[in-house]
Amino acid sequence: MSETFTVCGLTIQRGHKLRSFLPIPGTDVQIPFTIINGTEDGPVLLVTAGIHGGEYPGIAAAMEIGKDVEPEHVHGCLILFHPVNIQGFWARREFIVPEDGKNLNRVFPGSPDGTLADKTAYLLSSQFFPLADFYVDMHSGDIHESLHPYVYYPGQPTEAVEKASRKMARVLNMEYMVRSLAKGGAYNYAASTGLPSILIERGGAGLCLREDIDAYKDDLRNIMRRLRMFDLPVKPRRYSPRDITDMIYLEALETGCWIHHIHSGDFVEEGQILGKVTNVFGETLTTYYAEQTGVILYVCPALAAPKGTVLAAYGNVVSEEDED
Repeated sequence: MSETFTVCGLTIQRGHKLRSFLPIPGTDVQIPFTIINGTEDGPVLLVTAGIHGGEYPGIAAAMEIGKDVEPEHVHGCLILFHPVNIQGFWARREFIVPEDGKNLNRVFPGSPDGTLADKTAYLLSSQFFPLADFYVDMHSGDIHESLHPYVYYPGQPTEAVEKASRKMARVLNMEYMVRSLAKGGAYNYAASTGLPSILIERGGAGLCLREDIDAYKDDLRNIMRRLRMFDLPVKPRRYSPRDITDMIYLEALETGCWIHHIHSGDFVEEGQILGKVTNVFGETLTTYYAEQTGVILYVCPALAAPKGTVLAAYGNVVSEEDED
């Protein structure tokens, strides 16, 4: 890395921090960011939080890391966006960018000629992904999702990118990780360009709890330490993630009221009742059963469940003997 870090017309000298707002070209929207150009040479770590504006713990963690970490703590350059979907954040909306109704995480790499979501994705993918050596996208269960902490790593890119991403996922203090076979999303697109990436899930249900914020800050410190960007002490880890395979994302077959019998983190047996959907008079429309034995990674805690809502997501836990 050179003595200066330059992006989008901004220049940050070695040993300096910049906290400001970045305009999204072609719009009047600006998103908050922090760039910390360390006093010593090292890699570039890109961190995004709030691609979904209602997923709060990662946003708060990025804000606090950006405030508390100083250039003398960093080898290399740390880039933090907090939050990316600033319009959705202030509107307290789940998933979407209010101006265009799009799920920002589904439009990458975006376009300079599209709507606000497209232009936001394009700004990140065209200007920041090429500069980074590693990318972390921080999420939570959205306003209608309760989840057990876990991390995704990409399974679609080259073997080298997958291996580097999985290796980083394993430094996190959480029980589970999932090899994603999806092609959409910011981190999957980044991985397809050759950038090792992970997506972390902590917290949810519209809450911003101190324990989730602090756990996210520990995640970032562990990642920076693994990248040899950070010399300060980190807390000992209780867990090292184990793989979850054969993920099932259970969707509501019709619009109704979801009465769940399970919670995130629960283990379920094949054939066990997961919950039922009723009409507004409490009459059962559909009862849902586990198709396999596994662990519940997230569940919809909301009563209202429009058709297509993911009611629960679960998968098989790989035994420790089968881990590499």
